[in-house]
Amino acid sequence: VKSGPTRHDVLDASLEACKDHSRPHEASKRRGKAQKPTRTLVMTSMPSEKQNIVIQVVNKLKGFSFAREVCDSTTHVLAGTPLRTLNVLLGIARGCWILSYEWVLWSLELGHWISEEPFELSNYFPAAPLCRLERVLSAGRYQGTLFADQPVMFITPASDPPRAKLRELVLLCGGQITRILRQAGIFIGPPQGKRKATATYLSETWILDSVTQHKVCAFDNYLLPQ
Repeated sequence: VKSGPTRHDVLDASLEACKDHSRPHEASKRRGKAQKPTRTLVMTSMPSEKQNIVIQVVNKLKGFSFAREVCDSTTHVLAGTPLRTLNVLLGIARGCWILSYEWVLWSLELGHWISEEPFELSNYFPAAPLCRLERVLSAGRYQGTLFADQPVMFITPASDPPRAKLRELVLLCGGQITRILRQAGIFIGPPQGKRKATATYLSETWILDSVTQHKVCAFDNYLLPQ
């Protein structure tokens, strides 16, 4: 049996997909090369054996590159187990398909990529189909509006998940972020120094739960103690 590339080889080779997506002006330099698929697939909560199977199926059925993290070109997030990872949340916020591993197995069985809907993890992530449909119906680039009516947010440096990922989630969902303390009406994460009397201080989970449920959760359960 001929052994295929390892998942590390494939992932490293296809990480360029997200980078290439943001560099269209360089496309002319690569016209002589075979065109890579413009859509990327991300695996999350996936053991290595299953990752290797997904890679083999994609190599056979074509149509996707791989990315380690959800980015502009990602259309599908495959979850080995339905855990709320950052890639799942970013996939929801971008209107991606959030699918079970079985979608790949059934596609292999039938010899082509089959309809995603029966394999959508909507029971675990009810926001996923809502955001996906919004993306389908949106004219041009999809922009979520979940946090559009919320005060400007400041995410503290010690936040967990990391500040950059929370910032990405908030911006994808239409929120506003500032790095200037006095401009913020909501502070997310462990506060530093003296608190602002007119601001609201919330745990990072408020963002994660709001994205998961596709609604702005009430502040009460997320207020950080004085």
